[in-house]
Amino acid sequence: MPSKLIAVGVSHHSVPVQYREMVALSTEETKALLERLKNSFTDEALVISTCNRSEIYVRPINEEIDSEYLIDQLFELKQIPSADRSTLREQFARLSYCEAITHLFEVTAGIDSQILGDQQIFAQIKESFRLAEESGSSGTFMTKLAHAAFRVAKRVRTETHLTEGASTISYAAVEFARKVYDDLRNRTALIIGAGETAELTISYLLEKKVGQLFIANRSKENADTLVAKLRLSNPNLSRVRTFSLSEIPTILPSSDIVISSTGSQEPILRRKEIEPILAKRTESVPIVMVDIAVPRDIDPE
Repeated sequence: MPSKLIAVGVSHHSVPVQYREMVALSTEETKALLERLKNSFTDEALVISTCNRSEIYVRPINEEIDSEYLIDQLFELKQIPSADRSTLREQFARLSYCEAITHLFEVTAGIDSQILGDQQIFAQIKESFRLAEESGSSGTFMTKLAHAAFRVAKRVRTETHLTEGASTISYAAVEFARKVYDDLRNRTALIIGAGETAELTISYLLEKKVGQLFIANRSKENADTLVAKLRLSNPNLSRVRTFSLSEIPTILPSSDIVISSTGSQEPILRRKEIEPILAKRTESVPIVMVDIAVPRDIDPE
């Protein structure tokens, strides 16, 4: 068995979001890619896909399996059009053995994040390793690599000041909105999505004493479950209401802030649909829209 590790990936450092979203992977796609790799002459594999990066780590059992092969496997899974492949291929970083290990440690510790010291990334990497283990793609090497990466991340947390404070993309989104609305007490925020990122965003908005919160999600039941969870630490959560995505047109005109973070593969809000809705807005102040999803939830137009 060759003592080899290769990795490929795109991240926020040098790759624009329009390229990152083309190779962003859902949980089901991550599982499918792991299966594809496991059945294609690879010994062990790890796939990471977050808002800021998509990365593949592999220990091949065949010397012919190289970085370009991994990129091709990703392109095939995502059905990237042939016309886009050459340009997209140029965006990928290619790492081998020690470089790949060091990079993974930096990612897990939050050193490589868009928000330095990102507190979400540790859980995201743990989930990636869990999926690899669940799919049978994680053997002795990947298991040891996981434990080492987690030890590094924990030491960074306990022995440095890097992760002090609120270091998440959700916090950054709320702070961006506060640049327009310094006082949120008389403002209404619409959060689209009900996952971990949405939960953190809502928590920060509650800390800033936002006036009213709307939560819209494809499954309204999941939004209701999230509110029930939040009520455990915020018993008087009377200013929160939940909706389905189809109800967004009715609540958008009264929303001052929109922060979206779903796993949708298609935009949730499109310009042609939003323009007539915003025309109904009675407030003369701007509406702030922050898209922290990859692929993007809000039409770039």
